[in-house]
Amino acid sequence: MKESKILKNLTQIKTNTPAHALETQHLDFKRFPITSSRENHKNKLSSLLREYAVAFANSDGGTLLLGIENNIIGPEATTGCQNYNIEEMRRMIFDGTRPPIIAEIEELLQPEGMVLAVKVPKSARIHSTSSGKKYQRVGTENRLIFPEDETNLKVAKGYDYTAGYMLEVGIDSIDPLEVSRLRNWIEKYSPGSESLGLDDIDLLKSLGIIQEIEGEERLTIAGLMLVGKEQASKRHLPQNEIIYFRFGENDVDPIQSIYMKMPLLRSIEKIWDFIEPFNSVHLIKDAFLETPIPSFPEDVVREAILNAVVHRDYTLPDSIYVRMFPERLEISSPGSFIGGVTPHNVLTHPPVRRNPLLAEIFQHIGAVNRGGLGVDRMYRRLLSYGKLPPEFPEIDGAVEVILKNGTFDEAMAKFIGKKAREGYGWRLEELIILHYLRRNDDISAKEASAILQRSQNKASETLSLMEGVFLERFGTGRGPYYQLTHETLYSIGEKEKYTRIKGLSEEQKLQLLKNYIETNGQITNEEVRGVCGVSRYQAVRLIQKLTRENFIELKGKGRGAYYEKY
Repeated sequence: MKESKILKNLTQIKTNTPAHALETQHLDFKRFPITSSRENHKNKLSSLLREYAVAFANSDGGTLLLGIENNIIGPEATTGCQNYNIEEMRRMIFDGTRPPIIAEIEELLQPEGMVLAVKVPKSARIHSTSSGKKYQRVGTENRLIFPEDETNLKVAKGYDYTAGYMLEVGIDSIDPLEVSRLRNWIEKYSPGSESLGLDDIDLLKSLGIIQEIEGEERLTIAGLMLVGKEQASKRHLPQNEIIYFRFGENDVDPIQSIYMKMPLLRSIEKIWDFIEPFNSVHLIKDAFLETPIPSFPEDVVREAILNAVVHRDYTLPDSIYVRMFPERLEISSPGSFIGGVTPHNVLTHPPVRRNPLLAEIFQHIGAVNRGGLGVDRMYRRLLSYGKLPPEFPEIDGAVEVILKNGTFDEAMAKFIGKKAREGYGWRLEELIILHYLRRNDDISAKEASAILQRSQNKASETLSLMEGVFLERFGTGRGPYYQLTHETLYSIGEKEKYTRIKGLSEEQKLQLLKNYIETNGQITNEEVRGVCGVSRYQAVRLIQKLTRENFIELKGKGRGAYYEKY
């Protein structure tokens, strides 16, 4: 933590905030231990330093400020540090931790006394005190790490569970049928791969399924998951399970339940076999073209299942769940998001791999994109079909992918398809904004930033690029905002919804009506109300103005009356 930030916190404590209210994952405050016995003082100080050094090193690093009472507001909260030796304190940390931790200690002289800042960096290793206790910083607490939690911490620090091995599982646990299935996947997703020319053992070695570990060829855990015999997988990796439920209108009791503890490639194939018979397909007819729109597109479902398989936490005993409902498909994967990924940045965050070896094998096969573009592809396919984008909630320590099977937007799907056939190269950001504006009247840079999962500046750039092509710009007071152009709305079948913006000047309303009439050739009183969001009386007034300008003339009578361009 920077000294300027520390000094700002100390000022807050002296004026209006108790120290405990400022404590975070990376910052804590403690009174400097003082006892009547020098030996007791050293023991207490050493114990305190070891605990915090280990807790911060095992998490994301942090700073301990000594000489602060954390329940007092005012100058008296700074109790100061006395009779200390910085070099001795550094040795206490170094000698009292395993592996040794090197901490930085700074003196911050305050009018009320000396404050010491003990700064501990994040470590790639797992540390303990010399007595064997392991701590981890969780929120504002230092928590003991128990043996069953240690593997999770290793994974969070970059340890690859799938690259490990089991002593009791040998090369004889490989199933030749699953090796053949693996070859089939490579032929399907990477037909030109040189790996196909290798014999089975060399193929498995090239993928990392078989590795030389401690001078002996061993089957990795990733290998056991993919090509291991079913009985070996059930015995040694019971968590390598995918459970499929299909629900009817009653979403409480499934009408079909399948439990699969088998090699991953076979499980993934079977999941689609269960989904496909109930995956209805709608046909979009546009001129002489027919485009099939499945309820759940196969490539999107496959991408979601592969994400669940590749990124789940295999140190947890839970299973992957695939739940199929008439209106949605839910895929739940054990383990929280890692590496800074959240439901709000999953589209744009750089890829983070929990299981590097398993991910690399699927990448080598060609089933998973090396650049981490799977989520992008899911968004693009669903939006191109006029469907809602996927959702990625995190619920009770599991990450879900939810695919909606609501009524798709046929007009939008036709519009996007037609532009693509004309050679327009759709950017994903454009598709996201178009779908948002299909359901909303306008969009600001702030709103675009949230749905695009990008900075507000980047969102503004995207909106500006779309201006004049698909969007019109309005507003000054609350900043610029954008609407779909009349031509775009006309193309997606919304002739009357040109604007719902309130407070337009009469001149602007007249211009909107002229644009509408130029495109459609005519207009009715009802359409004027729809275009401008005005009452019947206001619509009559606008029509009269356009008539006096000789822009339109009345045709027909009574309910059949309409106005045609002059």
